[in-house]
Amino acid sequence: MAETQGCLLGLACLADPLLALLLTVVCLPTLLLSYPVCQWTRKCWARYIKWRYPNCIVVEESSTRSILDQGKNQGIYTLLVESPTIVTEHLRNHLVHLAATKPLLRMALTTKCYRYAWENLEEFSVDNHLILSPSLFKGRPITDANVQDYVSDVTSKYLAASYSPWQVHVIGQNTSSRLYFLVRVHHLLLNQEQLALGDFLPLEGTRHHDCLPVDTSPFSEPYAEPSALPRLHQKLTESFSNVWNEFLCNNDPTERPEILKKRISLWQCAKIGVIVWFATVKEISRQYQRREGLSLSEPWPIYLREAHKRNFSWSLIFQALLNLLNPAEIARTTIAWFWYIGVTLTLKSPILFWREIRAVSLLHEHHYYPDSLVSIMSFYLPLIFRASLEMFSILTILASAPFAVIEELFRRRSSAEFRPVSQTGRKVVAWSEEIDVGLLQKIAAVSGAGDAEILLAAAVDSLKEYFRCSGQVIPNEVLATAKFTSQRALYVSDCEARGLLCLALPTTTPHFEDDMVEILQVVQKNIFEARRKQRAIYAITAAETSSGIVTSCLPAIFLKIVLNHLTRRYSIQLTHVDGELPVDGLRSAVFWKPPQGNCSLSMTLHRHGRAVRLGVMGDAMIGPQHAAITRSFPASLEKLARTLGVPSDTPQQSRSPSPVVLPDGMVGNSVDTVDGMQNGF
Repeated sequence: MAETQGCLLGLACLADPLLALLLTVVCLPTLLLSYPVCQWTRKCWARYIKWRYPNCIVVEESSTRSILDQGKNQGIYTLLVESPTIVTEHLRNHLVHLAATKPLLRMALTTKCYRYAWENLEEFSVDNHLILSPSLFKGRPITDANVQDYVSDVTSKYLAASYSPWQVHVIGQNTSSRLYFLVRVHHLLLNQEQLALGDFLPLEGTRHHDCLPVDTSPFSEPYAEPSALPRLHQKLTESFSNVWNEFLCNNDPTERPEILKKRISLWQCAKIGVIVWFATVKEISRQYQRREGLSLSEPWPIYLREAHKRNFSWSLIFQALLNLLNPAEIARTTIAWFWYIGVTLTLKSPILFWREIRAVSLLHEHHYYPDSLVSIMSFYLPLIFRASLEMFSILTILASAPFAVIEELFRRRSSAEFRPVSQTGRKVVAWSEEIDVGLLQKIAAVSGAGDAEILLAAAVDSLKEYFRCSGQVIPNEVLATAKFTSQRALYVSDCEARGLLCLALPTTTPHFEDDMVEILQVVQKNIFEARRKQRAIYAITAAETSSGIVTSCLPAIFLKIVLNHLTRRYSIQLTHVDGELPVDGLRSAVFWKPPQGNCSLSMTLHRHGRAVRLGVMGDAMIGPQHAAITRSFPASLEKLARTLGVPSDTPQQSRSPSPVVLPDGMVGNSVDTVDGMQNGF
C-alpha cells in the first residue's frame, strides 16, 4: 500500500511539470495569434468610434479594472486625510492650477459604443468638484463622533456623469472638530493623466523625497529582481553604442564627405548601405511612436530620403563592383593585406601576447589593461553565467504561468460569500482606531512574524465579527487577493508595477477555536506558500499593470467572464500600504481601493507614520455590518498580544471613533450610544 501511494505521489509530482509544459506549448501559439487579431480589432473599433463621435477622445487602451467597470459600479479610488494646515482657499487655487494643466480634469467620462471616451464640457468650474461639508449631518454637527457616518454617506453617492469624475470634500471647516479632506477620483483619470490622489491636495514635502525601501511586506516581490540581466544589457548597449558611433565617424558620408570623393570599394559601399538601413529603421520607429502608426507607403520615402543624404544609389553600387574587378585595385588590396598580416605577425602579436600575460598576473587590478581579452572575459563570463541563471528562472516562471492560472481558476475551495444579493454599486466605508507600531514590534519580537502578517491575522479574526453580526455561519476560510502599495504611490505618481497574490484567510483553525496564535501561524504558512507557488501569477499581474499584456492578447469578453468568476471566488481585495514618505501637515490617512466585479469587500492595512489603521470599503448591501470589522480590529490585536504574553499599552484613541452595531441593526458611535441611533447608514 505504501509503495502504491509512493508511486502515485511520484507520478503526480512528475505530471505537474509535464502538464505545465503542455499548457505552455498549447497557450503560447494561441496568444501569439490572438495578439494581432485583438489589437487590429480594437484599433478598427476605436477608429469607428472616432469617426462616429469626432468630438470625443476615445480611450483606446484597456485594463482589467476598466473591463470590470459597470454602469453602477464605478471604480473610484478614495483617500481620507486629516490636515490642520491646508487652507480651503489655497486648496481651491491648487485645483484651479491642476485643472488648467491636466485637460481631462475638465472633461466628462462617458461610454460610446461600449468604450470609454472623454467628452468636452460646455462649462467647467472647480466649485462643482470642491465640496464643503454642511454644518449639520442628520440634524447633528459633524464632529469626531459622526464623521465616519458622514464620510460613508458621501462615498455611497455616485459621481455625477455631467462632471469630470473627481471630487475633493472639505469636512469639518464649519465646526470645531478636526479638518478632513476626502479625495475621490476615477481610476481611469488617475491612469490617463499620470496622477496620484495626493496631487489633488496642496501638500508639501512629497516631491523631493524618495520612499524608503520596504522589504517587510510579504505581498511585494516574491522573487528576486534580476540584476545580472540589466547589467549585461547596459554593458552591451554601451559597447555597441561606442562601436557604432566610431563606425559612423569613419564611414558615414554625412560625417566624412571625402569618402565619396575617391574610388569606393565594395566593402565601403556595404558599410554605407548598413548605415542607410539603420537610419531608416530609426526614423520609422521615431515616427511610429510619435504618430502611433504608419501607413504601408511611408517607409519607402523615408528610405529614399536617408539614401539621398549619403548619395547611396545604384550607380554607387555599380561603381563599387567595377572597382572590385579593376586589376590595379586587386593588386593594391592584395599588397595591403600581405603588409597588414606581416606587421601583425612580427610586431603586433608579441606585444598583444605580452599584454595578455600581464593582464592574467594583474587580474585582480582591473585598471591594468582593461581592453585586454583576459580582462574582458573575466568581466563578461561571470556576468553571462549569472544572466543565464536569471533567464532560466524567468523562463521557468513563464512556463508555469498557464498551469498556475488554470489551477487557481478551477481549484475547488470553500470560501465565504459576501454577495448575498445583487450589488447596488454604492460603496460604504469604515476605519478603525489607530494602532501604535510599537505594539506590532513587541508582538513581532515574540512571535517572529512580520508586521503585515500580524495585522492580517488580526483582520482575519475581525472578519468573524462581521459574520456574527450578519447572521452567517463562519466559514472555514475566506479567499482574498493581496497587493502591496507604497506610501509614495498615494501622494506622488509612481509607475512601479506591482502584482498580487491569492491567499486563503483562515477564519477557523483546525486545532483550537478562536486561537489567535494558531491563526497567525496559518496566515504565515499561507503567505509563504503563496510567495513560493504564485511567482507566475505575481509576474503576470505586474506585467498587466505596467503594459496591459493580458488585455492586449485576450478578447475583452473572455477576460470579463474570467474576472467575474475570479472576483466571485476571491471575495476580499486586500491592500497593504506601507513605506515612509515625509508629508508635511498630515496627521493621519486612510486609503480605500474600490472592490469591483463580483467582489463586495475591500480591506486596507494602512500605515501612516507610527500608526496603523484598518480601512474597509464594501458594497452598500453588506452594510452596516461591515463596520463590525473595523470596530473589533483593535480588540483582536490586543487579544493576540495577550495570548503571546506581550504587555500591550492602551491603543491610541482614534480621532474618529469606530461605529458600533446597535441591536436593531443601526450603526452608532461608541462615544454616544443614544444619539448614535440617528447615524445609521
